[in-house]
Formats: sequence, C-alpha cells, structure tokens
Amino acid sequence: MTWENKPVWSEGMFLRPQHFQQFERFTDAQLDARVGAVRSHGSGFVALQLDEGLLKTGKVAVVRAAGVFDDGTPFRCPEEVAAPLPLEVLRDLRDQVVHLCVPRRRPGTADVALDPAGRAETRFVAEEFEAADAVYGAASRVPVNVGRLQLSLRAASDGLDGYASLPLARIVERRADDSVNLDGGFIPCVMNAGASATIAGFLSELEGMLHQRGEAIAGRLATPGTKGIADVTDVIMLKSINRAEAMLKHMRAMPVVHPADLYGELCGLAAELATFTAKDNRPTFMPLYAHRDQRLCFDAVMGELRRSLATVFEQTAVPIPLELRAYGIRVGQIADRSLFTTAAFVLAVRAAVDTEALRANLPRVIKIGSTEHIRDLVMRQLPGADIHPLPAEPRQIPYRAGSVYFGINMRSDAWTAVRTSGAVAVHVAGEIPDLVLDMWAIRGSEG
Repeated sequence: MTWENKPVWSEGMFLRPQHFQQFERFTDAQLDARVGAVRSHGSGFVALQLDEGLLKTGKVAVVRAAGVFDDGTPFRCPEEVAAPLPLEVLRDLRDQVVHLCVPRRRPGTADVALDPAGRAETRFVAEEFEAADAVYGAASRVPVNVGRLQLSLRAASDGLDGYASLPLARIVERRADDSVNLDGGFIPCVMNAGASATIAGFLSELEGMLHQRGEAIAGRLATPGTKGIADVTDVIMLKSINRAEAMLKHMRAMPVVHPADLYGELCGLAAELATFTAKDNRPTFMPLYAHRDQRLCFDAVMGELRRSLATVFEQTAVPIPLELRAYGIRVGQIADRSLFTTAAFVLAVRAAVDTEALRANLPRVIKIGSTEHIRDLVMRQLPGADIHPLPAEPRQIPYRAGSVYFGINMRSDAWTAVRTSGAVAVHVAGEIPDLVLDMWAIRGSEG
C-alpha cells in the first residue's frame, strides 16, 4: 500500500512534515517485516507488574510494563511512557479480560495530538522536552516536541476495535468489600516466560518433580541385584528426566525465554514420558500454541507432565526377598498389601540341574503358604499355592541365564492365607544342588 511506501527524495523538492512522516512509516514497516520474518509471535510483555494496593480499592492499575504491541509498537512504562490511568472495575463486570491498549495507526487519521488537554484518541500526545546538544563542549539546550504513547486499560467488553492490545489480567469479580478478585491462573500475553508468575511457578514445580523422580529412579538403579530389562527401561527414562532437568535449569537462568520455545520443549518431554507411562505408549497431543491464550497450552501440558511423573515413581517389578530360616523354609515379607490386588507373583528359580528337569519336577516338591501354616503343609503333605511354568521370562524382571520362571496361583486357599498374614513361606523338599529362589511381584499383571 502506498501509505507505507518509500518516499522519493529529489533535488529542489519542497519538504513538508508529511515527507518525514511517510519516511517514518516506511522505516517502521521495513523493520516490522524483517523482525517478523525472523521470529514468530513477536509481541507481548517482557515485564509486567500490577498495583496490588489498588486492587483492594476496586481498580486495576499497572506499576511497570514493557514489551511490544501486536502492531510492532514497543513500550516501556514508566521509564519512557506514562502508566495508563487505572481501570475502575464496576460491580457488574465479571469474567472479563483486561487489555493494555494503544490506538492503531490508520490511514487518514491523526497520530499525534498537540494539545494534551484535548484528550484526543491518538497514538501519541506531544510533550516538550529540553534536549541538550550531544556535541562535546556545546552547552545549549533547545525545546523539542516529542510524542508520548497514550496507553489505556480496557476490558474486552468495552470493545478493542481500533486498538493494538495485549491481554494482561482476567477479572473474576468485584467483591462486596470493593476489592478486585483476579484469576490467579491467568497467563498474560508474554513473549518472555519469566514475565508470567504462573509460568514461573510451573517451571519451579516441574523442576522439583523431575529432581524427585530422577533421584528415585537413580536410587533404584543403584540397588544391587536389580539389573535386567526393567533396569534398561529405567535407564532410558532417567536419561529423559536428566536431560529435561538440565534444560529447565538453563531456561530458568536465561533472562529471556520465549513461551513458544518453552512450550515446544515441554510438549517434547511429555511425549517422551508417554513412551513409558501411557497405556498405548503414545503421547496425548497437546493444543497448538496460542500466543494470546497461553493458559490453554500450559495448563494442558503441565497436566500431562504431572500425570506422567506421578506414574514414573511406581516400580513395576517389586522384589520379595526370601530369607532362609530353619528346616529349609524361606520367608518373605510383603509390606505393600496393595500388591495382592494389583500384581502377579512370580518365582525365578536357578539350580545346578537341567532346566527342563527343574521345570517338570519343582511344582511337585514345593510348598508355598503363610508362615503360620507352612509347617502343617509340609508335615501333613497338604497342597499349598500351586505354581505353573511360564512359557517365557517376564520382561519386567531381571533376566538371569539358566533361570526357570513359575507363576503362583493366587486363587488358591493357601495364597488367601498369605494375603491375610502379609508374609509368604516357601519350602522345597529334597536336595536340589545350588538352589536359588527369587520372588517378584509384577504390577499390572494377572496371576
């Protein structure tokens, strides 16, 4: 459009203010085009502070704000621009978003009001400024008219046509005591994640969750005798958690982080964790990034991350150590009673005999029951909880060469007694050389 085209300078032309105004519009348009090609979503607050005291009197006011409007206009108040007048919140104003606004530049309309008292709806109002000569040794000062942006606060219900605007807060209601109740979870339109207390709180919470889950998994990996397929899963998960924790520490230390970049990283982390925690091992796809409705995005991804990291903490395969007591009886304590309803119990057996012979003979010579009843089961040759060979080793527990795996019948009367007592006893009749018994509870399996 010709309104933003480059003016043509030529010899002998008669210069008017419009020539310089046209050149200013041209340079502004060129700058916007170049910056917009480099960075999407280049508008928003980089700093924002509301007046908490005036909220108690029924007003919304800005103490400090800096950023760029969606038409490319930068602002810094109160350093370069006066703060807008406080917005009086009427009693019938509910569930409304408050915007920081400035009139848009439009063809055929005045940009500047020379008389501040006129209260014209222009982008700038003229102010006189005593400008010093920048040349060394020159002490002269001259008055210069400069334009000051006219910022205002408007509720969405007041209409935003003709204004460049940035949403900064959401009014829930004006209380009976005249104080204004703002939505604490609202995220302003920021282009620096640190400018939003809500996003900063999310990052602090997430870093704490990642550290806690990372410590839990690392501690589990350091436990002797737990190396296997489940261990590989933990290692891969810990790799994702370690990477994410380091990334968050870096981003929290940076002075400026664009929320779109942060959201992309969090979506990637949620997708990685879904590999381990989702039932179908596939991620829940997050909403597309919405720059002017960032709460929609960050609430969704934080909910998914909370769910995934809560799931990470639970160990799939829980070892039940069997302690050898008198008369060849091994006893294991099952402290977590929820395992009886959420897990299947498996015996991993190794011995210095042929594995096929072990698979065929062990079910006939083993007795499994409660600690109170194991002696009766052995002495009277009563049936305990029977076992059956498994066709393959369970992938959730460590693999050991030469092991044979058996599932325990959890529907037997003897196992019901184990559930009541919270302790299991195992006895193997006869002499089986180098016999080693390991018991595991595998969550999410059927016995």
